[in-house]
Amino acid sequence: MKIPDLNILKSKQFIYATAVLIGTMVGVGVFGIPFAFSKAGFWMGFLFLIFIGFITLLLNLMYGEVVLRTHEEHQITGYTEKYLGPWFKRAIFFSVALGLYSALLAYIVIAGDFLNNIFSSVLYASPASYSLVFFFVLSVLVLLGIRRISWVELLLVGLFTVVVLMIFGVGINKIDLSNLAGIQREFWFLPYGVLLFAFAGFSSIPIQRSILNGQEGGLKKSISLAIVLTGALYLLFAFTVLGISGSVTTPDAVSGLYEFLGGKIIFLGSFFGILAVSTSFLMLGSAFLDMFRLDYNVPRKLAWLLVVAPPLVLFLGGLRTFIDIISLAGSVAIGLEGIVLTFVYIKSKSKGDRVPEYSLELPKFIYYLLIFMFGTGIVYALFIK
Repeated sequence: MKIPDLNILKSKQFIYATAVLIGTMVGVGVFGIPFAFSKAGFWMGFLFLIFIGFITLLLNLMYGEVVLRTHEEHQITGYTEKYLGPWFKRAIFFSVALGLYSALLAYIVIAGDFLNNIFSSVLYASPASYSLVFFFVLSVLVLLGIRRISWVELLLVGLFTVVVLMIFGVGINKIDLSNLAGIQREFWFLPYGVLLFAFAGFSSIPIQRSILNGQEGGLKKSISLAIVLTGALYLLFAFTVLGISGSVTTPDAVSGLYEFLGGKIIFLGSFFGILAVSTSFLMLGSAFLDMFRLDYNVPRKLAWLLVVAPPLVLFLGGLRTFIDIISLAGSVAIGLEGIVLTFVYIKSKSKGDRVPEYSLELPKFIYYLLIFMFGTGIVYALFIK
């Protein structure tokens, strides 16, 4: 049994499938992690990272089994309609739309900070002005149908890893372990939504199955490895940034490093950031446009307006706090998806039309715990926080 496993791990299909999930998860959300850890306390953030990493692993493996139990290829809305019917499809559409709008708004907000870091020495403008420039350029590209190129996503993951290692290497002597001490009770919940947002990668699971065509038995290992590597990268990034900048850690993570590491590292980190934000905006904007156009028969230009107008209106209306946006998106949108996906998984166990390459044997109380956890997170984020 060991030899086939090793062969799977060495195959190009397995490596590419794993990289796709990592590339989907590692995006703009990672920049919010050090700030969330700084507000809640590093060790509270660390506990949340372990917990959310485990929950993400469990949920993604459940979704992977759903995908393997189904002959037809779908995305999460399609699987929801197949196993739960049209009402739940509307519910999952609401959660997906909420998550996409929140993500697009978060990209607009943080892009202004990154562009300001890059160009402030030669062209002064407010971060809000840079955000609007970013929005109009990227919105036009979405309308023109320019999409993110898949290999760029993998390149960005490699680039971000290099940036993190460079920050760690340059700043290791400036890491102050006292910055990692203490817990702030009033912000204890902040890492929950931020990490759910940062670990979100449901959309890539069906793509992984497609890549692993003929080697679907490797999907479970591919999902597991991707989440472990992503979690390790997030932890190293949070430890390094918070260890260096401490109480002056900023929501975009990199600005607060300026007085400790100088402008070159800030430029490099911001340059990666704007690349990641741009490619993510193109991918999500294009996917959202296609969902309106293909699933709901909305004309292309109207679909484009439905995609780009709401985040612009929210931005102009003053909703510009990056951390609050991604925290709410993670807690509510990803929480709703998690609840619906749990029901989809339960139904697929009895109504799937394909024998899966792996099957999780979970006790029923796990389902109730997941639904309770996500439901409590939604209520807390909306009404208590």
